[in-house]
Amino acid sequence: MPFVQPQFLGVLAALTIPIVIHLLFRRRSRNVNLGTLRFLKVVLNENAKRRKLKRWMLLALRMACVALLAVLFARPYLVAREANTKDRFVSILIDRSASMQLKDRGGRLLDRAVEEARELVQRCGDKTHIELAFFDQAPHPWTDRESRSGGAAGRSVATGRADDVSARTRTSLLALAAPETTWSGTNYGAALAWARDACLTAPHRRKELYIYTDLQRSGLDWTNSEPLPSDVAVHLIDLGRPSVNNVAVTAVQVSRTLIRPGDSVVVSATVYNSAPFPLEKAPVVLSLESGTRKHVLREKISLDAGAVGAIAFELPALGEGRWKGMVRIEWDDELSFDNQRYFAVLAAPPVPILLVESETHDPALPGETYFLEIALRLALPGESYVDSPFAPNSVDGSAGLSDLKTARIVVLANPAGLRRSDAQRLGQWVREGGRLLVFGGERVETAGVRTLAAAGLTVGELRGTARARELPFRLQEWDEAHPLFEPFNDPQHGDLRRLAFTACTRIDPADDAQVVARFRGGHPALVEKSLDRGKILWFTSTCDREWSQWTRSRLYLPFMHQMLGYLAGLTGGGPIRELPIDSAAHQAVDAAPGVFLRDDFVAVVNVSPRESETDRCTPDDFANRFQLKLNEDAAEVPVEQTQTSSSAAPSTDLRDDEIWHWFVLALIGFLLLEGFVANRTAA
Repeated sequence: MPFVQPQFLGVLAALTIPIVIHLLFRRRSRNVNLGTLRFLKVVLNENAKRRKLKRWMLLALRMACVALLAVLFARPYLVAREANTKDRFVSILIDRSASMQLKDRGGRLLDRAVEEARELVQRCGDKTHIELAFFDQAPHPWTDRESRSGGAAGRSVATGRADDVSARTRTSLLALAAPETTWSGTNYGAALAWARDACLTAPHRRKELYIYTDLQRSGLDWTNSEPLPSDVAVHLIDLGRPSVNNVAVTAVQVSRTLIRPGDSVVVSATVYNSAPFPLEKAPVVLSLESGTRKHVLREKISLDAGAVGAIAFELPALGEGRWKGMVRIEWDDELSFDNQRYFAVLAAPPVPILLVESETHDPALPGETYFLEIALRLALPGESYVDSPFAPNSVDGSAGLSDLKTARIVVLANPAGLRRSDAQRLGQWVREGGRLLVFGGERVETAGVRTLAAAGLTVGELRGTARARELPFRLQEWDEAHPLFEPFNDPQHGDLRRLAFTACTRIDPADDAQVVARFRGGHPALVEKSLDRGKILWFTSTCDREWSQWTRSRLYLPFMHQMLGYLAGLTGGGPIRELPIDSAAHQAVDAAPGVFLRDDFVAVVNVSPRESETDRCTPDDFANRFQLKLNEDAAEVPVEQTQTSSSAAPSTDLRDDEIWHWFVLALIGFLLLEGFVANRTAA
């Protein structure tokens, strides 16, 4: 049975006091034989044995009272006896944000953090359960599977708590290695939330948290975190430097990311001098390239210490293509990860769209794609159109599809009777990356679209036409997270529920199709399906006035632009998209900043500008922000010393496993029993 304050057990030496008193003051009598008292002697001998037994019992009770008093002040407690419970739990957080690449004492701060964490693991005993996580914008727990699989540090894997798993994890932690490159920002709140969850679920009596970081102030306000449990001892190890010589390009803004071939753009760059010295005529270089074509522009900038400045570059006329660019400041500082930022420009003509009529119509009457063509062209037939993102071209489907190579999107309006050869060619075109939009109509029946179904261009089984009887069909629900409906989630941009339709094509969606929107009553309104590299979208009503008067609505044009824009990759951020370096979409493919080509867009990834802010907070600021009680001697005292000295030093805090109250009851009982025996024991 261990004790909180074992030094009080020295009071047990006082047990000798009752023995000494008993030996010194016991009655010494002289025996005198009197004949007249020989019968009384027999009685007295018998009573003397009982009195002697009572005196020894009284001595034992008084010694027990002294011993209980000593044990009471020593504060005994029970040790947990669970099979999987360890004596101590240590949680380690290592900052792996971009600013930890700063060099100090010949190595990176991140390397120093990992080295000190390995030393901490080495000092921990076998009964210590250890959990470690790197953190930047999110925590990345480490397990023994990391080292055995050769994975990069920081992959998120669940940690086992069995004895053999803990032993393997401790062995792997001794070979812990720092990531070669780091790019993400700092988020202390997310890291402390992970540590809090780990401490709450740990069954151990003693819990400690070690945080290795450079105390970058910009990481304090990303995420709020609940306070750690009060029984967790927090050790904050500051690895940062008081001042850093750093010059950074913190922002690059392009006047237009989507332009027409032959247009020019203006690129503005923001430069931040966080160094304690002025910046004099530092070269700033813009480079832009597309294939073998390349443009390089140079400027110079001067900044005072701690100042922010801007510089602009006017690019020449750009030819058609995807242009990858970078703005870089050529300056020798201590952090190189933020000396450049990337951008991209897409120079492309309007998206070519092929509008396919289902049959020849009277030239004096508008065709099925008449209103759709006007909405996409933003001009009446024969008029010069303004700068529309689309270039529509209407053709007669009965004459065959001969312009697929020049089209990016094909629109079928009320399709029926499409020749098998054309349908097969269209299906192959979609599989190779084409986009297809189909509108319903009277001729969209099972027999009328057999060629489309054979080519895999339908999104389910067609069930004929559903007609509204009392109330018209209205859009009732849609996927608000879908890029197509993103602007319509705000009612100020238009309420799609106001659109009314008298009929729609009934479709039982296929298993590989997704219903994006539904009419009132549950009929699918918009169904999407992927076909290899291509994409198919079916709208179950017409695009003209046959089943609706929505061509007169103000919502017709934006809704058509959203459908075609989604298929062309113009929605959801557009063809040029800024992705955070911590986003899952970027981490799944690439780990470094740069310009990357995706299926439908160009991703521009840069380091968070907050990592260029080298201002540091104090340990007190850190503790106050997250309501922590820091152990200031954490980095100096070895683990074994803290473990042993904690039991030797007097403690004023009560433990929930102490059993001193049972000793109080025992002491009271022994005192009452001692008084009872003392009153019945003659001298």
